[in-house]
Amino acid sequence: MPVPGNPMRNFLGRHHQGLMLVALVLVSLVIISRQLQDSQGQTYFAKSVIAVMSPFQAGVTGAVGGVAGLWDEYLSIRGVKKENRKLREEVNSLRTEIQGLKEDLYRFGRLEEFGAYVSETDLRGIAARVIGESPDPWTRTIVVNRGHKDGVKTGSPVVMPEGLVGRVIEVSGRSSVVRLIVDRSSRVPVLVSRSRARAILEGENSGNCQLKYLQRTEDIQEGDVIITSGLADIFPRGVEVGTVAQVIRKDYGLYQYARIVPHVPMSRLEDVLILEHQSSLKDEDGTP
Repeated sequence: MPVPGNPMRNFLGRHHQGLMLVALVLVSLVIISRQLQDSQGQTYFAKSVIAVMSPFQAGVTGAVGGVAGLWDEYLSIRGVKKENRKLREEVNSLRTEIQGLKEDLYRFGRLEEFGAYVSETDLRGIAARVIGESPDPWTRTIVVNRGHKDGVKTGSPVVMPEGLVGRVIEVSGRSSVVRLIVDRSSRVPVLVSRSRARAILEGENSGNCQLKYLQRTEDIQEGDVIITSGLADIFPRGVEVGTVAQVIRKDYGLYQYARIVPHVPMSRLEDVLILEHQSSLKDEDGTP
């Protein structure tokens, strides 16, 4: 008798013989399909399994293919990024090398100018590089990378092809301190190149200098070139110093004054020439 409240068990109890028969038929078909082959030698059972599994296999294959594609794309992107990083490093290295070559060419050009200047003026000097400057706003000095081991002596004049720079005031083994002509304590005996009027050039601690002790009756004009006079045996004679920018003549007094703009840009010094000895330069008329 069927058990109340359990429909599945009641169903199996009523139809168990029929279900057994169906199961036997299915098993028989499976056995037969595993033995029967088509014209290509493939069993019908295998074909059935393939037919049933094909949609699932296609899905799995697509998913695997998609994952593989993403992985390949990821590896490709990583490779491109790595290559880009390598190229950027090479570009930066080349830029650094090019900048170094530019600096070498610039220094080579300056040394050529120094060589030509020495040849034209019959002066001998030691090329030096500026490695420091005074942090004190009340003094205008620079430090160069040449000292007494290189033949530099205290008091040596410092020049450039453009004109006078200053004078060595301190010397150590491999470096020296140079007082610039724009320093307030600098004093240089000079001449007005056109009129040969004598004066003293003093620094203003700015970028300019001034002429002092210039007789009121002397001829001086804006645009006149100022050169070293060679007096006091400090600086060679005839080195250009600067150009007159302004003449100041008061209504009284024995002297007149002038503001001078140096020919050498003191705020942008990189390489200078320290003279080994003093020697007169030729004047404009060719006489020593």
